[in-house]
Amino acid sequence: MTYAKALLIKFVMITAVLWIVLGAFFGVTFGDILTTSVILTGVSFIGDVFIMPKVSNTVATIADFGLAWMAIYALGAFLFDPAVALGAASFVSAAVITVGEFIFHRYMKNQMFQADTATTTERNKVASEPKLQTEFGSDMDVEADAKKGKKNEE
Repeated sequence: MTYAKALLIKFVMITAVLWIVLGAFFGVTFGDILTTSVILTGVSFIGDVFIMPKVSNTVATIADFGLAWMAIYALGAFLFDPAVALGAASFVSAAVITVGEFIFHRYMKNQMFQADTATTTERNKVASEPKLQTEFGSDMDVEADAKKGKKNEE
């Protein structure tokens, strides 16, 4: 359920930013904004779930900026009206999305990955506890004791 909530938050954030920037300032239709939002949300959320826990928030945010800029530019080339200044529109949109992504990454780290880390830590702690046994005996020289045992039997 937490992944669905995080995905919804990310989708709403990206859609709102694109609607304000692309819709208000560049005249892009809401259908094109929605299509761009769905694709960008899906691709960047996969990166957030699998890559972000392994890198810092700053690295993940920079990567999201590059991804958003390229994705909006590429999708805009196919979807947006040719009169739209695509370079400026994609750069401004990516810059504003990056601010939201920085905050979103902190949310994910605190709400989702912290719980996963605690569970994993507990599992690793139990699995890594040494379970060693030692047997003690009085026999230091097994062969000598075996010979003594044979002599005693005779």
